[in-house]
Amino acid sequence: MAKLAQPSASTFEVGELAPAGTFVATCLDVLDQFGVERPKFENPNESEKIDVTRFLFGLRGQDGNIYKVQSYEFRISGSPKSNLFKFLTAWLGNPPKYGWDYCELKGQGAMITIAHKQNRDNTRTFASLNSIAPVIEQLKGEVLPLEAFPADQEQQAPVSTPQAQPASVPAAHIPANVPMHGQYPQAVQPAQPQAPQQQAPQPAWNPAIAPQNPSNPF
Repeated sequence: MAKLAQPSASTFEVGELAPAGTFVATCLDVLDQFGVERPKFENPNESEKIDVTRFLFGLRGQDGNIYKVQSYEFRISGSPKSNLFKFLTAWLGNPPKYGWDYCELKGQGAMITIAHKQNRDNTRTFASLNSIAPVIEQLKGEVLPLEAFPADQEQQAPVSTPQAQPASVPAAHIPANVPMHGQYPQAVQPAQPQAPQQQAPQPAWNPAIAPQNPSNPF
């Protein structure tokens, strides 16, 4: 008998709606899931099992309260065209190295821009992480350590239990370049300032012009 399986969620509980604006934030957690069933991008009537990840950030609002916001769900891919690769490049200010464990970013700072958006049926407002960049030198002292956040915000249990990790994919590592399904438009953001000897800055990641993901929980 064929049964319709409900897609597993890979999301954090973020609590109160985070304010809109640009903030110095701290990466609180990274959530990887492996072998998650999702509709295919090129044909939503068919499904496939993929590996996905998501980042959780914490910040202090102008009212002094602590808020959380999460990134969109990214397919774990080392392709330079993938949204994960572009997101990490925008955050670091340069492309990540293959084989690097991006979970090392937990506790690190970032400049993030948050916008308020409506879900598809306009019944709920959610905080969307619209862009990310390195923290400028003058603001690095404002990055809060993990200890500044309540214990229950340092790590949130996912809504569903993570799938078992396949032996062929190193956990939380940037994999080697692999073919992608579909084409992803290049994000256009102002270039980040770089020292003369460093590589030219990459375009900032911006989900507003990334392809629509039918599995996005929002």
